[in-house]
Amino acid sequence: MGMLFHQLWIATAIVSATIVIHLVGLDALQALVRWHLRRLARWITLDRLLVPLGIVLGLFVLHGVEIWLYALIYWRTGMLGTLEQALYFSTSAYSTVGETGALLPEAWRIVGVLEAINGMLLIGWSTAFLFQILQHLMWDDAESHSLPRGAIARRRRKGD
Repeated sequence: MGMLFHQLWIATAIVSATIVIHLVGLDALQALVRWHLRRLARWITLDRLLVPLGIVLGLFVLHGVEIWLYALIYWRTGMLGTLEQALYFSTSAYSTVGETGALLPEAWRIVGVLEAINGMLLIGWSTAFLFQILQHLMWDDAESHSLPRGAIARRRRKGD
């Protein structure tokens, strides 16, 4: 029973760290979009391409950092033998693609399963963030959002 509490403590610490990383990362992405639209949008007319591309690439980096955090913990604690194994396992677990329990020692399987749940929630959070930002920038009329409304929306022609 003591090992279970140890696994849960480690998993809770990592989940908490990834939530903070994700929150800070999403805030930074939103700030970058705001900066881009205020400073560069006058000279760059490809916002309908650049803003979504930048957000998606930023989300890939953010998830990569979180996956690497798990991988480094698996590797440094000896749960998995090599960094490559740890990174492969972490990516597979985080994306909920692969078997999370088979590669970890039995005493650490709960951590891998909780990584899968954490990854699913963070990917869902990223998806909601992406759609919320794009909806606001392209279609929404909400006045309370921190980014400029309709900043990358197609200009409406008369009669539309």
